[in-house]
Parts: sequence; structure tokens; C-alpha cells
Amino acid sequence: MNQIRVGDSMHIVGRTKLPLAAEVAKLYLQCNDKAAIDYSAETPEVVFALQGFISTNSYFNSLYETFYAKYTSLDRLFYSLNLEGDFQVSVYRELSSCVSQTNCRQLLSREKFFNCQLTRAISIALPGLQQRQVDRGRIYFELECLSQIGKFRESFLATPQLPEHGVSLAVVACTFQKEAFIKRTIKTILQDKLLQSKSIEIFIVDNAGTLSHSEFSDRRAKLISHRNVGGSGGFTRGIVEALSSNRSSHILLLDDDIELESEAIYRVITLNEYARSDLVIAGSMLDLSQKHELYEAGALYNKATPDREFQAFNIVRLHHHLDLQNVSNLNLLVEAEPIDSAGFYFLSVPRKTFESIGLLLPLFLKVDDTEFCLRIREKFGNDTLITFPGIAVWHEPFFAKSSIWNYYYYRNDLIVQAIHGTLRYADAIAYFTKAIVSSLLVFDYKNAQMLIHAFEDYLQGAKILQHADPEQWHSQIVKLDSLCQTQHIQYHNLPSHRSYEQRSTANFVEKLVSLFTLNGHFLPNVFTQDKDVL
Repeated sequence: MNQIRVGDSMHIVGRTKLPLAAEVAKLYLQCNDKAAIDYSAETPEVVFALQGFISTNSYFNSLYETFYAKYTSLDRLFYSLNLEGDFQVSVYRELSSCVSQTNCRQLLSREKFFNCQLTRAISIALPGLQQRQVDRGRIYFELECLSQIGKFRESFLATPQLPEHGVSLAVVACTFQKEAFIKRTIKTILQDKLLQSKSIEIFIVDNAGTLSHSEFSDRRAKLISHRNVGGSGGFTRGIVEALSSNRSSHILLLDDDIELESEAIYRVITLNEYARSDLVIAGSMLDLSQKHELYEAGALYNKATPDREFQAFNIVRLHHHLDLQNVSNLNLLVEAEPIDSAGFYFLSVPRKTFESIGLLLPLFLKVDDTEFCLRIREKFGNDTLITFPGIAVWHEPFFAKSSIWNYYYYRNDLIVQAIHGTLRYADAIAYFTKAIVSSLLVFDYKNAQMLIHAFEDYLQGAKILQHADPEQWHSQIVKLDSLCQTQHIQYHNLPSHRSYEQRSTANFVEKLVSLFTLNGHFLPNVFTQDKDVL
């Protein structure tokens, strides 16, 4: 048995994390009924009976070989495990071709270890990372307890290689009236013991002025009270502060309404320490309402699938609604895919990138992240902006929030198209006509009017960004929104994630009238009623 102590002649690349809640357990571990997680211990650990079994064949704890081989200089990796008892440890690799197949995994090693002690880690060397793309896959380990009782406390993915770059990280979080979320996120970062060994400073930009400096007493965290200039303005203020401090090599942008797994930050730091070149690393977004689902792993812009041909205004969320509890689905994530856009909910950017392409456009909110990512791709090419599997946050899905949000989305989408796309008049008219008619058909007059206003403001040109005060502009948009009237379709509180079949009672003639009058919009007022629709 090759025994080492944690920290002796090894550099930790990542950790095997244990789930903090049962609803996400399968995103971390697979286990049988003779193994269970003990949360009562000071450090959570897995306890085993004889023949207890766990596997790290999971979204968060797999080693995605392609990404380390392609983007880093790492080629000597090993697992360091803290165990108590007797165990058989097996290491496997699965290839991307295993999506629809069974029994296609490769056994890389299998060893038995007896009389293990938690105070002394065992190490298991991994084979060199495969350089041929067809041979790369996901690597994970499995434990089977051979003694009457056993424990597994923690595991590290480590290397004897020295880091090639010094990395210091500035975390910039912009918040507006999301006090509980942002305080929990900052607490998660500051309480991570392994992150304390890294150089980190945190800038919290409070656009609402509802947070107190006393709530962020740690010297690594700085609260910046700011007027409401939107997400893009708040992030820009934080970025300027981070650049001015001249201490950080990388800046990590975080949304205020996320649930964070702190290991994501640690992995971003170590990836940059061993990176072959400067990387912009995007976290994937998991659905906060259905935590086992991947909402997106980056996105395509102005493209259609499967051939990625041009399609104006189209957004394709990669691996949308992928069930991460199904381990065969994880092999869909093995290969790196070029992306056009990623969200500011988790985006790590080198200082040099900001110095090269500039700061964010003052779009207030919506599409500012897409515009910034498009600038990165145009300047540095396809291999700079990447989504790395296992680096992710939970975030609310992007359902239509309000007519105000839609105003900014449609206005800013046109602006981004004009800057980065090949915007054609016919495409713009078709895009807005569809959106406006769709709103009218469901009697959402407020949204229709705000979309028209968005188009009119876009036609004013660059002056709305160059000269308008963002806070005053937003106040005018809110006021305009409040003056608009609409009818509301009441759903009697039906859960939004379920679909219900509703059988129409209209006869053939009534359906024809509805069709030719655009759901009654062409009828005189005497035939319509101004009240909510049931």
C-alpha cells in the first residue's frame, strides 16, 4: 500500500464531495443499502456494513478526462482516500460511446486495502490521461467494504506536479434585494476550509442598499453599496474594484440568486493553475426547481441544431433538461463542445481578458452576458470559452419574469444582433411580429406594448446607452409598465411544471370565428368583455 499524508508532496486538484441533501444525493454518489451518509459527525462521512458499496459514478464526482487532457498540463493524477476498515477499490473509465450501451466500461485498476486508518490516506495512481479523443472518457472509483464496519471520510484528486501559474481570484457578486441568497453564498465560500489555502477576495455590489457592512466582517469580503444601475452596471463596478486592487489574476462573476457548491470555485482555481492557456470557464446551470436536471451547459446564439446553421434570434441551450441522475447521460458531457454564450451566474474570466476587450456594455440587465461572451469568442476563438462538467450552480430557470424583463431582453437582443450579428430588417420584423401577436392572442396587452416600446427605443441608436442614466431610464420603464393594462389568464394555481389537457367546448363555427378574428381581436368592442379570462 502506498501511503501518503494529505498535503505531503501532493497538490489537490479536486475533491470527492458528499451531498448535503437527499434530493441531490445521486449527483454525488451511488450506493447500496449497506452504505449511508452520516451527517451527525463533525465531518460528514459514509459508514459501511459488510459488502457496503458506493460509486463516484456521478455528475459532480467523475473525472472528465477530455477537459483535463485538452486544457491543462496535468498528466500524473492519483486518488487519495481516507478510509477506515478493509476495502476493495476499483477504478473505471467510461467512453462517450457508452451513452446507449451497457457493460462498456473499462476497469483501470482494482486493489484491496486492509486495516485502513482515517489518519493515513491511501493513494491510487491513475493511468496517464488519454491523448486520443476517441479513448478519453469519464473516470471514477468504487468502494466495497470487506470488513464488518467501515468508513469513508474524504477523497482528493491530486497530482505531484507543481502548479504552473499563480492564481488569485476575485469573486464579484452583484445583488438586488436577494439578501438571504447572497449571504448564504458568501458564507459557503468563506467557510470552505480548503479554499482558505487559496488567494481569494470577494466584492459584493449591493444595488439596493439593503445589506450592512456588519454582515460581512471577514477581511476577504468587501461590501460596496451602489445605486441601482442593473446587473451589468453592478458587475462592472465590482470588476473595476477588482482590477483596481491589482491583486487578482482572475475574476469570477456570480449571480445573487444561486445555490453554490464551493467545490466549483476550488476547481476553477486549480484548472487555471495548470491551464495550457488563458481560459474563460463557464459553470453549467442546474435547475433550482428540479435539482437533478441540467438546464444548460452553455448556449448557442443565432444558430439552430443539429448543424449549427444560422437562425436569427435563436438560442439553443446545450443539454437542456438533461437528467443527471441517469449516469448514462453523463457520457453525453464527455466531449468539449464550442459554445457562444454563458451566464453571469458563474463565469471565471482572466484579468487579461478584461484588459483586452473591455468591460460590460451598460444594458442594465438581460443579454449582457451573451454580448460579453460573443466578444470573447471573436477575439480569442472557440477554445477559450468552455463549460467544464462538474462545475455548476443551481439557479432559477429562465421563465418569463415580467413584461419589464421582456422589454430589456428584446431591446438588448436587437442591440447585440446589430453589434455581433448580420441583422436583417426582415428577421427583426418577423421576430417582433411573432412576439407581439403571441402576446395579443393571450390578451397580454402590457407585454405587447412593452415589446413595441423596446423596438422604438432600439431605433434611437447608441445614444440610449451613451447618454441615458440607467437608474432614471429604468424608473421610466417601470412607470410605463404600471400604466399599461392587460387581461390575465387565471390558472387557479395549477403547478406550472405539469401539463393538463383541456378539451375545447367550442363548435366548428365558433372555432372558425376565433381563427379569422385573431381570437376576437378584430371584433367590435360590443362583442368583447374587459375582464380576466378564466
